[in-house]
Amino acid sequence: MFSFLRAVVLSLTLQDALVNAIPGARLRHNDMMASMNLLPDGTPMGGMEEEWWQSNSVRRPKAPNNTKLEDIQNEYVTLPVDHFGIGSETFNNRFWVAESGYKPGGPVFIYDVGEANASSNAIHLQRLRNNTSFFKQLVDQFNGIGIIWEHRFYGNSSPHNISLSTPASQFEFLTTEQALADLPTFAWGFNRKNYPDIDLTPGGTPWVFVGGSYPGMRAAFMRRYYPGTIYASWASSAPVQAAVDMSFYFEPIWRGMRSQGWTNCTNDIHTAVNAMDKIMEDPQESYKLKVQFLGRGAGNNTNAGFADALSTIFFLWQSYGVDGGSQGLRSFCNWISRDVATNSSSPAQGWAPTKGVNHTISRWASWPAFPATVNENLYTHCEGPNPRRNASQPYKEPNCNLEERFTEPASISWTWQYCTQWGFLQSANIGPTQLLSRFNTLKHQHDICHRQFPDGLKSGLFPLWPDVRTTNDRFGGWDIRPSNTFWTGGQWDPWRTLSPLSDEWFSPKWKVTNEIPECGRSFKKETDLFGDLVPDGIHAYDFRTTFNASIPTRQLFNKALEKWLKCWKSPVLEGGNSTTDGGGSWGDGHFNPATGSVGQLPEVEDEDDWRRKKKMKPLGRPGRTRRWTNPKRTRKVRSKGGVRLVNLP
Repeated sequence: MFSFLRAVVLSLTLQDALVNAIPGARLRHNDMMASMNLLPDGTPMGGMEEEWWQSNSVRRPKAPNNTKLEDIQNEYVTLPVDHFGIGSETFNNRFWVAESGYKPGGPVFIYDVGEANASSNAIHLQRLRNNTSFFKQLVDQFNGIGIIWEHRFYGNSSPHNISLSTPASQFEFLTTEQALADLPTFAWGFNRKNYPDIDLTPGGTPWVFVGGSYPGMRAAFMRRYYPGTIYASWASSAPVQAAVDMSFYFEPIWRGMRSQGWTNCTNDIHTAVNAMDKIMEDPQESYKLKVQFLGRGAGNNTNAGFADALSTIFFLWQSYGVDGGSQGLRSFCNWISRDVATNSSSPAQGWAPTKGVNHTISRWASWPAFPATVNENLYTHCEGPNPRRNASQPYKEPNCNLEERFTEPASISWTWQYCTQWGFLQSANIGPTQLLSRFNTLKHQHDICHRQFPDGLKSGLFPLWPDVRTTNDRFGGWDIRPSNTFWTGGQWDPWRTLSPLSDEWFSPKWKVTNEIPECGRSFKKETDLFGDLVPDGIHAYDFRTTFNASIPTRQLFNKALEKWLKCWKSPVLEGGNSTTDGGGSWGDGHFNPATGSVGQLPEVEDEDDWRRKKKMKPLGRPGRTRRWTNPKRTRKVRSKGGVRLVNLP
């Protein structure tokens, strides 16, 4: 642990001086570490040999030795637990502020960390103080104030202790609606003692929301629902379309690996997975296969649990591509594709046609990093096929349960969110591009939700399946078009499949344009989407200043913001309703500075130039997790719209 923390601190010193089977907190950890140019264990990424990364990246410059770091402290704001009800319960929400580059007239930028502890790995300091941080560069370029925001129910911003013993009833107000309402309540009371005479609320200063992945979704929703608070947004890698079945998460991985020269590895994985699926049809052979991969205790796992273990080789893709150190796909592919006797790589079709599929399976099982990869991601303790034994300790069989509940507080909270509202269940992508075992079914992903919250159905707060229809009805999915919003994504990002930049067969396939819309206008043509696609990029790669291909993307947002800020006018209340702030209506339900509260989540009127109108109807008290009756009966959900990609069992 000490060496890990030391690596993080050392890296920051040098630089300054979005259940699935994949736990959300683990992915968020990987994304944040990668954004700091660190591997998941804190090791610097510098000095890697891969030609592809070097051709698309730049070295991180070191700040001068005399760089003085701004003193940034934890701060808290007291917020209602329930914005839309009559309860009086409150909690303290954490945030951090950097104002060293501020000049009067500059905007306020808010960076949303999302589904993670915002102080984990010093991400809050990296974003605010590191000269190579895209966010600090953005804030400083516009002479602004930078804020790092921690999401409710994560880190130190939770009304309750989050653990395996937390009852489902205490997650009632962990909803996207409630979390969105936190920001206006905070923003309209924001001030700094260093600038007592400057109105830094949205009434006197334009606010800009920046986020990637789930925070990218929130960036778009904030601009749509609270345009009187958030004047402009940058929505990076934002999968705003809720979907139960997200088996297509793995399609960009298949395409991306092959585009980067790993066709042989994808073919070997595909062939091996299908062969192992046949083996697992025989209980005795299935037992032997699991022990071959993970050692004693592994044979007792279900085929679905073992399928989860096999899928862990892809857990680093969205953060690092094929890289990611010893547990990354480069390491794995080099292992299974290398002929030890001749030191040669497999041909494009893989080794199976010439050496047989059992050769590939054996190589996979003997990959030295596999047990550690499984243990770290599935919270278990498999010893692997070749354990190191200590003669002085009893020879006990290890706990190799592959279906443990997630123990990290952030993973628990995020599992609640996607299992209730968003879906994103990442089952096997059956077919010619299949990378996962077919035993990783949609039903298995559903079972993970209910395994994590065994009292969920009984509480009446937890749906049998994620309620994506209501979510898409409320938030608009792919159809939303908030003005003054910039959409971005990476070419091989699995989450692009559910963003407006998606080019999957089931997506709207909007035309991405770099033409900056006028202030308060979403587009010139109805089919256009203002945004940018980062070539060879993956998840939120546009936020990485070490990735050369993302430079034009950041430059485009800067140009757009320069244009939009010239139009900003203070939103003014007239009889509780609107004038506009350059785009969107204020609406009765938006935060009202006169009363200090938000009303019901409003029925949003689309922008004047968006002719494909779909009104989003509020459902009673929208900020509360909806209650269901007996799960065997019909759920009490009024909405019927939205896009449904699969038929549920």
